[in-house]
Amino acid sequence: MSGISIFRTKAVLFFVVLFLIPVTFVEAEDLRLFRIGTGGQTGVYYPIGKIIARGITLSDSIGKAVQAGKNGVPGYIGVAQNSAGSIDNIRSIVAGEIEAGLVQADVASWAFKGDHLFKRDEQVRAVRAIASLYPEKFQIVTRRDADVQSVADLRGKRISNDEIGSGTLAVMRIVLDAHGMSENDFLSVYLKPVFTHDKIISGELDGFVMMAGTPMDAVSQLSDIGISLVPILPEIAAQIEVRYPYLVPGYIPADVYPGIPEVPTIEVHALLVVSETMDEALVYKITEALWNQRTLSMLKEGHPQGKFITPETALTGISIPLHPGAEKYYLDHSNRFEGLQ
Repeated sequence: MSGISIFRTKAVLFFVVLFLIPVTFVEAEDLRLFRIGTGGQTGVYYPIGKIIARGITLSDSIGKAVQAGKNGVPGYIGVAQNSAGSIDNIRSIVAGEIEAGLVQADVASWAFKGDHLFKRDEQVRAVRAIASLYPEKFQIVTRRDADVQSVADLRGKRISNDEIGSGTLAVMRIVLDAHGMSENDFLSVYLKPVFTHDKIISGELDGFVMMAGTPMDAVSQLSDIGISLVPILPEIAAQIEVRYPYLVPGYIPADVYPGIPEVPTIEVHALLVVSETMDEALVYKITEALWNQRTLSMLKEGHPQGKFITPETALTGISIPLHPGAEKYYLDHSNRFEGLQ
């Protein structure tokens, strides 16, 4: 490139930046990020987290976000961040690396009580709930030609148990224990579903597991090769519930994934959680933004699981105390919400 061309390129860039500054940097200089920990891109936490982040933001345009409005949270831009999942989100919240996270109710309960994976970790007891979002289903997904009819049939197979730090892995260990098994009974790998897709198609993996809402892209994208969902029998699910009260018997409805019949499993509610140290007024506004009509419409239209996020079930399956800011919002609008103790 000639010296003249370089000079022209730099000049163009200078004027582009010059004209962009009034639109983005100057108008956004007082904005803060509200970071929401989610999960992998082909799960459900991530798309739901993205919609909630949009609901927190006054406008989809940063340049207009500081203008007067009543639907979002003034001064904040919501951002959905990928993560390893529930356990990772809790630890990131108390470390101040994110402001909020989507977390399984059972994992949230363990953190609040300092139990199971969180023994001797006092920091995580600071988690508090904003809302219950929707029920998550435990999904054991296998290639149909792997001929896995039961959890016991996983022996000797090549299965991904999700990432270390995920709520899915914690539940998988509980399910295996209930069947008298462990990860050593099959070839275990630890990948997010997005990284298993090609390996399952090629036959390098026989399946993966995931605790997520339905339908999940990671499952739907495998429909062409033929898949099965492995049942967790109701009697086993009932035994699990006795030991882990927020993991309850449930089922994956027929044809959520085309051609797959109803499958019994276990389920847990997904919660939106923050730290107890977060400002009460800010949490009040975040709760208000979650439940306004704009956000609810985006959730309903943006993902099949979004229709289950409703004011009527906002407090269903919550396993930890509400943050005082959220509790105040629910009390101020008690005509819309049920179940506040």
